Amino acid sequence: MSALVALAVFSWRVGVPSPWRDEAVTVAVARRSAEEIWRLVQHVDLVHAPFYFLVHSLFGPSTTVVQARWPSVLAAAATAPLLHGLARRLALPAVGPRTARLAGVTAAALWVATPLVSRYAQEARPYALATLVATASAYLLVRGSGSARWGWWAGYAVSLPLLAALNTLALMVLPAHAGWLLLRGAGARRRGALAGGAGALLALPLLVAQSTQQGQVAFLRPPPLRQLGEHVVFALGSPVTVALAAVAVVLAVRWARARALLEVGLLWGAVPVPALWLLSQAHPLWTTRYLVVVTPGTCLLLAAAVTVAAPRRWRARSQVLPAVLPAVVALVLVAATAVAGLRMQLVFRDAELGHAEDLRGTAEHIAEHARPGDGLLFVPDGEYRYRVLTQLYPDAFEGLRDLALAEPAAESATLVGTVVPTGELAGALEGTRRIWVVGGAGPLVTAGEQDRETVRLLQEDYRLAHERHLRAFGVRLYVAQDGPGAVLEAAPGT
Repeated sequence: MSALVALAVFSWRVGVPSPWRDEAVTVAVARRSAEEIWRLVQHVDLVHAPFYFLVHSLFGPSTTVVQARWPSVLAAAATAPLLHGLARRLALPAVGPRTARLAGVTAAALWVATPLVSRYAQEARPYALATLVATASAYLLVRGSGSARWGWWAGYAVSLPLLAALNTLALMVLPAHAGWLLLRGAGARRRGALAGGAGALLALPLLVAQSTQQGQVAFLRPPPLRQLGEHVVFALGSPVTVALAAVAVVLAVRWARARALLEVGLLWGAVPVPALWLLSQAHPLWTTRYLVVVTPGTCLLLAAAVTVAAPRRWRARSQVLPAVLPAVVALVLVAATAVAGLRMQLVFRDAELGHAEDLRGTAEHIAEHARPGDGLLFVPDGEYRYRVLTQLYPDAFEGLRDLALAEPAAESATLVGTVVPTGELAGALEGTRRIWVVGGAGPLVTAGEQDRETVRLLQEDYRLAHERHLRAFGVRLYVAQDGPGAVLEAAPGT
């Protein structure tokens, strides 16, 4: 049942939000041949290679944004019943089957109701898949800790390289695994160390290969303290939910009977967030999408509050309270999360605001107003989110000439292609009467010599005839100084 409810929620309006730059890259790369994908990941994006090959194998050269999002939808939906089973198993020894089932239902319901989960359940990237594997890995670890059978440990060992293949940063759950094992008996610690070591050895070749492409996270900077708080609010959906979660955690730490559930929730759902923030002060890796894998642990932590025991003096005065209290706590947690997070649920499914960048609207605007033979430039040219538009929406740019493009993306084994030398730009623009320039919203940003030369040529030989700003994108039409007037009027408000 939880899987069906999750599937209904996570698939709702899955095709409505415009993709953002990373999703565009997924679709563009998945449309290439397997050989072309392999050539690309030798130089860049090896960390996402398994996901690219998965999407390519499922949908091939006609991959669409919606299709590329469906693996995440299904993975997020499958996480719900797995989380239910994990919470129930952790709580059962302490509270009995009825309250244990309620803890499981609460964890799964919180997973479905949390807005952040919906955001990445509709993302054409591997974060939801990595979270599913992380949840399965935790389940296998817990089952193995309570059993002498090696099958659970074999599954756990295999889950670690799979987790690394989907998202290297998802391995931040391993300290939580280690903490769990340290609290178990000697036999579980020994078997866990062997299985974990075997899994690490299996993952090592991939991790070494990925380490050669660390330039891909070079854009990240040490996060200020305020970003830690902003992430917590963003992850839980609203300040109201944060306040409620804080109360639930305090109650759970003080009175929860299911200490195993509380331990896993704290180690997995709370500790990794400040830990990654601290690590990022020295080696910046901080970004919200890397922390999606922590969310199931947060759901377990909050579900531990369901197992809170009424204080002894309350129990002495009432025979009803101990039976009713878990259901009341569960209802309050889930209802408050759902209601307080409803606005963000709608925002994440908005056509323009959903994924924070309106690539689709940008392509549609150019397709509506461009003429065959018009030129096309990107400023700044070095950012892949701009030129990847032509791969994601090729029909919208049909008939336009990418004036600065020297070699297309697939042929050059790059994400967006290579550009002509700066000295050849003037020749590339020669004879072009109308040029569309795509860049960021606001003033044109010049990030290097190529961009400065592009802007110089435009200012010298062309005039701005039309400008439109969309979510995270700016579209400008330049016409030759000695040419006829532009047929487009400036868009209102630009």
